[in-house]
Amino acid sequence: MAKKQTNRQLRSEHTKLNLFNTAVGLLAEKPFEQITIRDIVARAGVSIGTFYNYYNTKMDVFYQAYQVADRYFADTVAPQLNTGTATERILLFFDYYARYSSEISGLKLTRLLYSVDNPHFMRNSPNGMIDTLMSVLEYGLSTNELVSQGDTVREMADYFMISIRGVVYHWCTANGSYDLNSMVAHFTKRLLSAYLA
Repeated sequence: MAKKQTNRQLRSEHTKLNLFNTAVGLLAEKPFEQITIRDIVARAGVSIGTFYNYYNTKMDVFYQAYQVADRYFADTVAPQLNTGTATERILLFFDYYARYSSEISGLKLTRLLYSVDNPHFMRNSPNGMIDTLMSVLEYGLSTNELVSQGDTVREMADYFMISIRGVVYHWCTANGSYDLNSMVAHFTKRLLSAYLA
């Protein structure tokens, strides 16, 4: 059972999320390089000191996107993956992933995050995006719809995520010029063929 948050913790979480949402809103208006911490705090209605209570750098605000995405996948996506075959569940997972990248994060934020300097691609956050995918893969193995080919479930999840992130990166470099959901579905089906029984 999850521990109930105090009012102070809830306010703190709200302030942190407000800073993130404000920064993302500014990114929709102008390039990352032109956004300052002063811009973010002025728009968010907080002090610079408050900013530094939560983030060390401007880029750290945008890295908050990973915690937001993990919560989205745990709270919104995971409950949608309880019916259908493993193949259908995996395709749905990656449909949500493509939609999240193209519609919720958007091209500008996704491009900003897809950087070699980003330490969060290799994160291991419990109850997040990777755990959601691993649960679906475990289901597929338990029903014998999937075979592991000697890979652990984590290795299978990494194989899918590295490959599909490559598709998202390509979409970013193509300036979002094609439908990401269709391309991700196409690649996911090809990747699935390696594990289908």
